[in-house]
Amino acid sequence: MTSRSAGPGPAVPDLADTLRRRPTVRLGADVDPAWRAALAEWALSNGLEVTDGDATLAITTNPTQAARAAWVHSPFAGVEHLAPTLPDDVVLTRTTGTMPGRIAEYVLTWVLAERWQVARYLAQSTTAAWDASNPPASPDRREAVVVGTGAMGAAIARTLAALGYRVVGLSRTGRPDGAFDAVLPLAEAFGPAESGAAESRRAAPGPATPEPLTHGLSTGVAQVFDPARADVLVLALPHTPQTDGLITPALLRAFERVHLVNIGRGSAVRTATLLDALDTGRVRHATLDVVEREPLEASSPLWRRPDVTITPHVSGLTLPSDVVACLDAALTAIRAGSRPASAVARDRGY
Repeated sequence: MTSRSAGPGPAVPDLADTLRRRPTVRLGADVDPAWRAALAEWALSNGLEVTDGDATLAITTNPTQAARAAWVHSPFAGVEHLAPTLPDDVVLTRTTGTMPGRIAEYVLTWVLAERWQVARYLAQSTTAAWDASNPPASPDRREAVVVGTGAMGAAIARTLAALGYRVVGLSRTGRPDGAFDAVLPLAEAFGPAESGAAESRRAAPGPATPEPLTHGLSTGVAQVFDPARADVLVLALPHTPQTDGLITPALLRAFERVHLVNIGRGSAVRTATLLDALDTGRVRHATLDVVEREPLEASSPLWRRPDVTITPHVSGLTLPSDVVACLDAALTAIRAGSRPASAVARDRGY
C-alpha cells in the first residue's frame, strides 16, 4: 500500500466508471453488527452487491479492511487511521450527518451545567444541605472561542450565539463563516506563541515546562479578539499531525479563568498542559469528552479534580441513519462525476 501525497485527493470520474463496472461493497469486520442490515439494505437499493472479498467501496475504519477498494467510507467522522495510509487514487469519505447538532447540545448542556453549579447542587441534594450562598450568576464576559470551524464548530457557534455569546472562531485558514461573529487564522490570533507548538508536539507526555507568553495581537486582530475576555473555549479539532499538541501552555496562558470544553480529539491538548492551566487558574473548569489516551486510566489525576468533568467520548455518537445518509449523498455525487461534500482533503487529513 502506497503512502498518500499532499494533494487534495483523486479525481472522481474514474471512480464513477469503476462503480459502473464493478458495483460492489464490502462491510468491514469493524462495522457495528447492529448497523449491517441497514447498510446492506442501502447497498441493495442502490444496485450494489455486498461481498466479503475485494470491492469497489469499503465501509470501514481499518486500513487492512480497505485494501484494494477504490472508495473507502468511514462510518465515523474521524479518519486518522485511514487518511495517512490509503493510496493516492482512493476516494475517502466520512460520516458527519446529525452529529454536529448533537455535539452542540453537549456543549450547551455542560456550559450551562458549569454556570449553574449543577454538580454543587446535586451534591447538596444528597446530604439535605440547604446552602443558598454564592448563587449562580450570568457571566460578565459573554464571549466564546471555538477552535476548529468545520461542521462541528459551526453548530457549536450557532448554539452559543443563541445563549447570547459573541463567538470567535479560530481555524487554519481564517476563512469567514456566517456561524461566527469573526473567524481568524490561529497563527495570526496568537502570533509567535505558535512557534512553541512544534516543540510541545515533540515532547513526551510529562510535567509541562513553563513557557513565557509571547503571543502579541496585531492592532486589527486585537479589535475583534482578546482571549482574556473569553468565558468559554471549545476545542473542535480533528486529529492530524498539525493539531497534535496544538493547544500549548503559552496559548492557554492567554486566557483568564475560561471554561474549556474539548469535544474534538484529546491529542489537541496534553494532559500536563491542561493540568498546568487548571493549577494556574487560566482554565477554571475543563469538560472533557475526549482525552489524550482513551479510555482514561483510573490513575489519572484528572479523575480526582473537582474542576474537571469527564464523559466517555459520547458527545457525537454516530447513528446508522447518519452513515446511510452520508453514503447516499456521496454515491449520488460520485455517479454525477462530482466530488462528494464528505470527501476528505488528503493534504489536511479531514
